[in-house]
Amino acid sequence: MLRQLAVSIATLIALSHSSLARAEAWFEVEVYIFERQSQSTEQWPMAPIETKTNRAIDLISPVVGQAVVSMSNESAPCTLVYDADANSHCAESRSTDTNTTSEMSNGGALAISGPSTASSNAVTSYRYPSVIPSEIGSGSQAYASQGSGPVLLASSQGQFAGIISSLSRERGNRSLLHMTWQQPMMGKSGSVPIRLFAGKDYSASYHFDGRQIVQQAMANSMQGANGTTGMMTETSAPLLPSPVWQLDGTLNIYLSHYLYIETALNLRKEGRKLMPVAADEASMNATSTAAAPAKVMTPYLMSIPLEQNRRVKSDEIHYLDHPEMGMVIQIRKMAQPNA
Repeated sequence: MLRQLAVSIATLIALSHSSLARAEAWFEVEVYIFERQSQSTEQWPMAPIETKTNRAIDLISPVVGQAVVSMSNESAPCTLVYDADANSHCAESRSTDTNTTSEMSNGGALAISGPSTASSNAVTSYRYPSVIPSEIGSGSQAYASQGSGPVLLASSQGQFAGIISSLSRERGNRSLLHMTWQQPMMGKSGSVPIRLFAGKDYSASYHFDGRQIVQQAMANSMQGANGTTGMMTETSAPLLPSPVWQLDGTLNIYLSHYLYIETALNLRKEGRKLMPVAADEASMNATSTAAAPAKVMTPYLMSIPLEQNRRVKSDEIHYLDHPEMGMVIQIRKMAQPNA
């Protein structure tokens, strides 16, 4: 009898633990990031910190970008472009490769976001404006549903209006990003970061690693002088570069008895660095093959990191300080979403 009672109690405890494991803990996250103009003399890394944005959840692109789906159907090659009303149409492409899109109107940058769920032969990309608005939100009030992933909320559902107004009045501060979303909280091993990016796109002037882009006009003129044409053929039209955002990186939040936040963000600022002279110039100016290559002050896109790991409490407003930027974040408890 006692043995049966012990087995029954053990079974009830096991069932209770399994039901608790199945019940996801949901939280509402609000983030505000701003840039501050400072006279910091700190030396920043030469290269951006690793952010692993390829595995992050992107809530921003569907709001600010124009979706482009490149189809590779040989019988009907087509690049579907979705407008603001979610209507689609085929867009012309100058490239003969139906897997890529080289005709981009409005000069917007294109970023690949991965295969489309509509077709295994389709790739969804986004065309972006040159500057991302600082306020990111869904068109109407939104709420998460049971079993779904993170859901972006409308701007009106945020609670930082007073904080943003106060910080914006301080001299030298400039808003970069404000957004609110709901998400289930996982353990560290099962957590997936949220992609954050904002501000200006520098891809027309700088490479991702910060080096300045050499103007193509000079290269074309040199090709012409050598007897080759400087004009590009229709089939060789290059793809637009991936955006190099002023603010870019990830925010990862996970639950392990306490809440933890991990930031891996790069803030880009234009500056100058002492860089080696280009190889052709160096060869003309070098007086000896053994001499060190000449260096000159060159425009360079600095990468200023915000990389922190902090334990936080729910419902409290936390501030992550930095000489060049600041982040205000609140993780609020919420009820389980409906099915």
